[in-house]
Amino acid sequence: MARVSTVATRSSGTSYSFTVGGNLEKSTADGASINSSDEIVGNSAHGGVGNGTDAYTFTGPLYSFDFDQSGAIDVDLDGEAARVGQRPDHTLVIEGTANYSFATESYPLVSRAYGATIDQDDRRNKYGAAGSVQSGKDAYKYDGELQAFDLDGEARVTIDGKAAHVGQRPDQAVILFTDEEYASAEYEFTVSGSVREGLHDDRGEGADGYTIAGNTVSGSVWGNTYDKVAFDGQILSLSSNHDSALNVYSNYEKLQ
Repeated sequence: MARVSTVATRSSGTSYSFTVGGNLEKSTADGASINSSDEIVGNSAHGGVGNGTDAYTFTGPLYSFDFDQSGAIDVDLDGEAARVGQRPDHTLVIEGTANYSFATESYPLVSRAYGATIDQDDRRNKYGAAGSVQSGKDAYKYDGELQAFDLDGEARVTIDGKAAHVGQRPDQAVILFTDEEYASAEYEFTVSGSVREGLHDDRGEGADGYTIAGNTVSGSVWGNTYDKVAFDGQILSLSSNHDSALNVYSNYEKLQ
């Protein structure tokens, strides 16, 4: 049976995107308007609404929902609050034959969106995920941004139904931290490609942030602080004055 989702705002404008199980169509339920600017891509929708209502019908679950936090938004599902703030923001789908790893801002969750399979070989932690597809699909739900994506093979990668352009994203995102409250660690690492951007820089007592010089990054972390840097290629060398305290993950993989 088809489900009905309505998106209403009390503000001048809010953009949104979401992914569902299937058979997604625009609707005039609850007095909603049908706008050509609201786009359906496969099982995902991208739209905007201002002082009005958009509505859709679909089958299956509501996998993820993201919206512009600047606007007041009400989303109902089958007449009840959809609690979209408690749902993942995005759905990532990898389809083809390839090995992959990626980094996200939050713990990625496996998903059956777009007919994806859930495989025991696909590995996740709170820093990212790694896996492989063999002429099939893997899917994940996550909050925030896709910070890096490394692909070995041929695959189509989408976020909420649209091309993720993973070839334009950094290959890896490395996070460095200590898990001891009063421990500090200095570090330096060199990568084979370019250092693309700093994603997070903790500057506080005992942590002076990091310095980027060409393809080498050096810095320090202390206590509950962490640094995160996006780059292309692989880490060629990594050193620290406190190896036992320093934890290092690149995408999903634990390096130290």
